Amino acid sequence: MSAPRRVLIAGGGIAGWTVASTLRDRGFDGEIVIVEREAACYDRPPLSKTVLVDGAPLSSLAFAAPEALAQASIEVRAGHTVVALDAAARTLRLDDGALLAGDVIVLATGTAARPAAFPGGTLPGILSLQTYADARALHALKGRRIAVVGAGLIGAEATAALRTAGSEVTLIDPSAVPGTRAFGPTMAAHLHAMHGAAGVDTRRDTVAGVVPTGGALRVDLTGGDAVEVDGVLVATGVVTDPIVAREAGLDVDEGIVVQDGGLTSASGIYAVGDVARRWKDGVLRPGSGHWDAARADGQDVADAILGLPPAGRGADWFWSDRYGHHVEVVGALAGTAREVVRPGLHPTVFVVDGDRLVGAVSVDDPLAVRAARRLIDRRTPVVADQLVDPAVPVRSLLPHA
Repeated sequence: MSAPRRVLIAGGGIAGWTVASTLRDRGFDGEIVIVEREAACYDRPPLSKTVLVDGAPLSSLAFAAPEALAQASIEVRAGHTVVALDAAARTLRLDDGALLAGDVIVLATGTAARPAAFPGGTLPGILSLQTYADARALHALKGRRIAVVGAGLIGAEATAALRTAGSEVTLIDPSAVPGTRAFGPTMAAHLHAMHGAAGVDTRRDTVAGVVPTGGALRVDLTGGDAVEVDGVLVATGVVTDPIVAREAGLDVDEGIVVQDGGLTSASGIYAVGDVARRWKDGVLRPGSGHWDAARADGQDVADAILGLPPAGRGADWFWSDRYGHHVEVVGALAGTAREVVRPGLHPTVFVVDGDRLVGAVSVDDPLAVRAARRLIDRRTPVVADQLVDPAVPVRSLLPHA
């Protein structure tokens, strides 16, 4: 394929935006057009954090102001959705009938919130948290009674933000220790305990159904209890259904199947972020769903478009904020490797496999995770007794530190 002169990007979240910004950073001077269904290309993590607390305006979340977009020559078709893809012709049809043609097309359409699986799940007041409008709807319930169904990453962050904003929150999840896959058993238990300490009513249960009652909603639990609230946030995960890609004949399997570099089964068509799935160790794996991974994937796709080798990347990393505390995670915390715990007001947990560090998680100690990431990436041998000793800075375990 000859050097592209026009790149079309469907989706303006972190993955799609990073493709566009990296192309410019690498010196690409062709046309870039982003089609974004919302009113701007903006950062999503604040939706479950600061927006719920202070109702931050959309402009404060935007990746770039209109003036910066114009200076970078990035055109954004905001408020529009891609309804059809012609992979052979490399065109996108928008919901207003516009037909866009490009030399390269990048699909960065993300995921959708998993719909409520219980009776009454479509009633007014049953909310999800995927868009800025969703976050504003939840913010409108500030100080009122809210049930959060699902204590995973988004549900837990939203619970903390809503409680911080003064809402009376009931958090419902069937797991004894939610978040174990993301944080490991020790840290997951520590983080979940923060909810009760902050006055959240935590329930180990599932929702049997929701019914309207006297201007409120009654959440009936499978265990027999009921909770009356003014709104319900359903945070039970996301779904990926790339209808446009499937109808265009791309290889789709619960996401768009891609090679390294994000190339799909069609020449000139790439997919990036949560909508993409790639083969690793003989298994078709979804994206991690984390911001940093989507950003790195966006850089790789931009490099692939330009025929450049991919930039190296370190161990997976993500963060979470709750109740005024900052949590950082690096590497793998789930699996059969052994946890070793550095005690403190908040524990720092390391996961070791033999003499290798494979994962770490800390609260309010980003320097420890930064050093742990370097230990993981360099495959530096570690000694468990040093990892658990608060008197030994993690950075000191790096060679020549």
